[in-house]
Amino acid sequence: MPLIYINAPLNTFDDEQRDSLADELTTIALDSEHLPSTPFVRSTTWIYFNELPASQVYNGGKKGGTKIISLEVNAFEGGLEDRDKKVLIERFTQAIKKYSVHVGNNDYPTPVYIILRDVKDTNWGVFGERITLDALRNPPADAKPV
Repeated sequence: MPLIYINAPLNTFDDEQRDSLADELTTIALDSEHLPSTPFVRSTTWIYFNELPASQVYNGGKKGGTKIISLEVNAFEGGLEDRDKKVLIERFTQAIKKYSVHVGNNDYPTPVYIILRDVKDTNWGVFGERITLDALRNPPADAKPV
């Protein structure tokens, strides 16, 4: 049930690329957290795209940073082992490169910064109640999508 924020320069993704990227990142995240890819569990993954004009992005203290994409990934503590985090970072970076309007050149790595946050299950709330990693790994068979 990751909660993902993507910060990118304006026009990095068109609507179709954004849709495809969100679907692929959801699949990667659920695979990495060892969560079932059921309609219910997929519906608990939220991705927010924040696209900013160059005038609102600073790099090295200077206005006009336009080449960096950052992702903030909030996931259940214990849901991602170290090896899973490594693979998630690699696969997220590949997906960004695949779907973004190319923001660098081919000789330079895709400029993607990824921050992974492990959030204790006591700090996750959904619809006024706590939710646990175990509940998502073992949802009722008839659980309806959110």
